[in-house]
Amino acid sequence: MSLPATPYTYQMLIAGRWVEARSGKRYTWNSPAHDVPVGDYPEAGAEDVDAAVDAARKAFDEGPWPHTPGAERAKILMKVADAIRDDAGELARIEVLESGKPISQARGEMEGTAGLWEYAATLCRHLYGDTYNNLGKDMLGLVLREPIGVVGMITPWNFPLLIISQKLPFALAAGCTAVVKPSECTPGTTLRLGQILMLSLIHISEPTRLRRI
Repeated sequence: MSLPATPYTYQMLIAGRWVEARSGKRYTWNSPAHDVPVGDYPEAGAEDVDAAVDAARKAFDEGPWPHTPGAERAKILMKVADAIRDDAGELARIEVLESGKPISQARGEMEGTAGLWEYAATLCRHLYGDTYNNLGKDMLGLVLREPIGVVGMITPWNFPLLIISQKLPFALAAGCTAVVKPSECTPGTTLRLGQILMLSLIHISEPTRLRRI
């Protein structure tokens, strides 16, 4: 596996836009295995967190996602799974550079990661309620399963893409929105996942506009 000539450069994804930190600060991460710069990232602060939370809340309250039919949400999550498989080599490379883990391990994680998004996609069609008519005379119990709102997710450095994929697709399947804070040591694949999600939304809603980032 070759080392990058220059570090990968990233931005934060807030309200559907790629942005810098409000402070303008950035930081660089050196690979623990190779001791070369492999990533350059915005250094988020409290203002950026507030902006992300506000955007996620607005998207939940005013956006279409919580009310999107399960079948449509499933299509998007399946697109994400397909894209993770298509990009498995590059995603694994980023994880190796940032974490120092073996490339064989990182490649193996990508298939499991894609499988989690596929599994979550199947659940989009199964978030239905229940009724109970055995509670007593003249009583009927009704259970509704609805998205709860904004979900906050903080993930560690060791399995960044796999662990966020144990959380994020299931929240999205339920119709929630999310704010994700990856480890400052290994944020690269989580930010790439943001790109994949944006492209998957475009592909479903406007296929002719799909462009590779």
